Amino acid sequence: MKPRSNQKGRHTISNPTHQVGAERIQERAYQLYLYRGQEPGHELEDWLRAEHELQGQDEQRYAG
Repeated sequence: MKPRSNQKGRHTISNPTHQVGAERIQERAYQLYLYRGQEPGHELEDWLRAEHELQGQDEQRYAG
């Protein structure tokens, strides 16, 4: 992630969830939940895995 300067000149880090799109992450996390057999208790794990997968796809898209 590249830091950006806001209006006051302070550096900020862009939010990776916002870059990928929370809706896409939610859809992928739900797919992971279904794949797991709808076993509860892994919501954060599924969200983070989905976020990681989708960010990797976006990075590959821009690297090529």
